[in-house]
Amino acid sequence: MTRALALALAGALLAPLPAAAAKKSLPPGERIDLNRASVTELMRLPGVGEKRAQAIVAHRAKQPFRRLEDVLAVKGLGPAWLGKVKASVVVGAVAPAGTAPPAARK
Repeated sequence: MTRALALALAGALLAPLPAAAAKKSLPPGERIDLNRASVTELMRLPGVGEKRAQAIVAHRAKQPFRRLEDVLAVKGLGPAWLGKVKASVVVGAVAPAGTAPPAARK
């Protein structure tokens, strides 16, 4: 193996994965709304990668979450996970269909 190839391979292995690089932990006191958060925001929760975040978004598109425990219907999320993130998540009011979130209105 040439030196250049070895260095390129080492650099590729040491470079952070895009999803892991984008993942920022939540500061104390910050809450993520399960009914409004984007996939990227949901990925900030411990144990939630891109696929689980997409599953949360897909589930809430069919039926918004009314209480925190409703998220347990999403495949891969269990009571132990909910216990770890309970202080970091909320279930906000569901906006009526056709209305923009308050931040989007002027």
